[in-house]
Amino acid sequence: MTEAKRPETGYVETNGAKLYYEVMGEGHPLVLIHGGYMDRGMWDDQFAVFAQYYRVVRYDVRGFGKSELPQVPYADRQDLHALLTSLGIEKTYLLGLSLGGMIAIDFTLAYPPMVDALILVGSPVPGYPQEPLFTREQMDEQIRRWTPFGEAAKRRDTAAMVDCLMQDPTLVPSPKYPSARQRVRENLSEYSFAWVLDPAPKEELEPPASERLREIHVPTLIIVGADDHFQLHKNADKLEQDIPNVKRMTISETHHMPNMEKPEEFNRIVLDFLKVL
Repeated sequence: MTEAKRPETGYVETNGAKLYYEVMGEGHPLVLIHGGYMDRGMWDDQFAVFAQYYRVVRYDVRGFGKSELPQVPYADRQDLHALLTSLGIEKTYLLGLSLGGMIAIDFTLAYPPMVDALILVGSPVPGYPQEPLFTREQMDEQIRRWTPFGEAAKRRDTAAMVDCLMQDPTLVPSPKYPSARQRVRENLSEYSFAWVLDPAPKEELEPPASERLREIHVPTLIIVGADDHFQLHKNADKLEQDIPNVKRMTISETHHMPNMEKPEEFNRIVLDFLKVL
């Protein structure tokens, strides 16, 4: 274990964009990839803790936080590759939540020699059809839930978009975790929503990850909040079924961001998984 120091910060240029990153600690690299609508700040309860054991990298995905979203075709997996290359990292552990989990999966398939462990938190499966997971009634409820957000986006009313997201019953921390919930609201309120309002064309992995999960042979940990959306539990079922070397953990009384709702338990689960590799 090493004592964490102040983080190294900087930008890396890749495919027309500048990506902001922070690095802290020494040892084997561990990259933290945030979820959609958020930024690197969602890892505040993990960054310094994990940096006592690893060289931890967290960054703002293109279009979030301090990272740009120019109107050029891009792939998040390629952005991550450029970041790691610029930092001289040849092999790393990847920890991704939601959107970050999708990026981690695609990166592992695109650059398998660079990943030696994978941790996926509330992660959808890229390319996995989602509509068949719902009954007609559940799909109608999804439409009702997201219609106000879509209408606010058409008006480019970001304050209303934040309010809609904060009303989601599983996406954000519940009122049971007021501090985490307030941090999420503040993070969302600072976001430009460029990813929604001014998206750039994305180059998806082909064939999609949903058809290639059996190619992932590194030790993989799936973490799901017990009260996260049932859709993400079904995606976790797919990951658990198809990835050969996999372990699954559920964190009780948490939603989509268990790292913010129960950080101590989350950190223990991650560190216990990594220390035996």
